Amino acid sequence: MQYVEPGSLTEALQTLSQNGEEGKVLAGGQSLLLMLHLGLVRPAVLVSLQRLSDLTAIAYDPKGGLRLGAMTTQRAIETSPLVRQHCPMLARTSSLIASVHVRMLGTLGGNLCHNLPGADPPPALIALDATVLLASTRGVRELAIAELFSGFMETAVRPDELLTEIRIPPASLGGRAVYLKHCVRSVDPALVGVAVRLKLAGDGVTCADLRIGVGGVSPTPYRAGSAEKILRGQRLSRDSISAASAVAAAECDPITDAHGSARYRRKMLEVFMRRALTGGWNGDGAAALC
Repeated sequence: MQYVEPGSLTEALQTLSQNGEEGKVLAGGQSLLLMLHLGLVRPAVLVSLQRLSDLTAIAYDPKGGLRLGAMTTQRAIETSPLVRQHCPMLARTSSLIASVHVRMLGTLGGNLCHNLPGADPPPALIALDATVLLASTRGVRELAIAELFSGFMETAVRPDELLTEIRIPPASLGGRAVYLKHCVRSVDPALVGVAVRLKLAGDGVTCADLRIGVGGVSPTPYRAGSAEKILRGQRLSRDSISAASAVAAAECDPITDAHGSARYRRKMLEVFMRRALTGGWNGDGAAALC
């Protein structure tokens, strides 16, 4: 295996273009190094992004919203004053990932491209209507975050492409937002992860807009559109929230593994979606103003 450490984004993209499916990108290494150790992947070329400091930037402007470089670590997102000010739900989500040691090395781009079931950032970014930039020697394309995840531990990133940036539009940086996860241990991936971004009408009761991201209960993270339709434009109540949560639980596609059965995951989705929606509505301690 050849190890390559490009000094620029252009060099990294050229290397990926030349090697295609024989190349693998190394970001923080928290997932890939384990897979290499276990012999699950055997790339001919390992392309490290450690020298690409431009991909670690965090920036905000009122027109473009929040922009996060793909090599930004989870710890940097968790502690960033910009993220905490403009999108506290994302900072809180990052704080729930594994341990501090993992968050110091693990990157947001690596997390998204690995697409591990139960990863915390995807549901939050789906609720925030985020997009990602995918660069190659052919140019740059922008993709809605929900379209990035194509299958179990698979994404729409092509072999010669590199995820370079995550963007959260200004329209998503308002209202109330909350991310809740249920797991066996605090360092584990989520058995169920629910992210809710809710905007209330002037009466404080009617749901003016709503986005729900869900993870851990299907092969890929997804947007719970059916649950959103029940509540959008309606007056919120315990009954309506319970109805939306029940619909979401009925439509999910969980697996059974050593951590929990499909039936258990389905039930916990209903419970945690009800909690997240109620927290966003009441603006209580479970919800962070986004």
